[in-house]
Amino acid sequence: MAAALLLCAAPFASAAPGTADRHPPAHGGAPLYISDYADNTVLRLPPGGGDPVTVAASGLTRPTGMALAPSGDLYIADTGNNRVVRVPGDGGPQTTVDTTGLSRPIGLALNAAGDLYIADSFNDRVVKVPADGSGQVTVPTSGLLHPNGLALDGAGNLYVADFVNDRVVKVPADGGPQTTVPVTGLSQPTGLAFDRRGDLFVSDSGNDRVVRLPAGGGPQRVVPATGLNSPYGLAFGPTGALYIADFNNDRVVEVPVRGGPRTVPVAGLHTPAGLAVPPGREGY
Repeated sequence: MAAALLLCAAPFASAAPGTADRHPPAHGGAPLYISDYADNTVLRLPPGGGDPVTVAASGLTRPTGMALAPSGDLYIADTGNNRVVRVPGDGGPQTTVDTTGLSRPIGLALNAAGDLYIADSFNDRVVKVPADGSGQVTVPTSGLLHPNGLALDGAGNLYVADFVNDRVVKVPADGGPQTTVPVTGLSQPTGLAFDRRGDLFVSDSGNDRVVRLPAGGGPQRVVPATGLNSPYGLAFGPTGALYIADFNNDRVVEVPVRGGPRTVPVAGLHTPAGLAVPPGREGY
């Protein structure tokens, strides 16, 4: 099976050593967070580059999706432990998000109100944990099979990578009916991300590519990044560069607005899965 099912079935490994990092995102820059799936760690690449440090998240097993709050709090899908953890940006102790019955959670997304969405992959559903503490609810979707990446557009609509069904679905914020996004030719979609123009980017993992669907219509395009092998998480940097977790190539690829793609200099990655940058600093 491709990367997303490997995320759930691969044997566990011990965490790699590293330097604990409990600092919030740097002002005036945009650190890049990378979940290093096989090493059971999350790395933080400082703004402008430099040596990565290990985020102080304990007990992770196969971390995947991530989401960053404006406060600097980092949410991590601790897939192998069937939970989501929160690492406070102010250096406070790690906590486990109050959920029930998760089975291999993968994708995460936060809306403007602080509500957390979780792709509860092996339960074939998406759940929402409201910021007001009112308790977990199931998002009204139909027919999902191993949902994977999640993303929210500027209007608060939720997009879900429906991995086994080879499609992306849209769940309107106003409670309207679920629709299928007109992205063609997908095979096992995983990561999702929006740029500031509202264009949707999809990791088409089974086809080893990333595709782009313009917000205003127009033809679907393939992002110019060659040699990908089961691309997974996606994120945008402050200059508009797209970052791709190139899962089976053990690397992260940067695709700048101008110029060709390059490999981000992060040594020792082993199947990077999720990516995150601080909110408000990503996109074009």
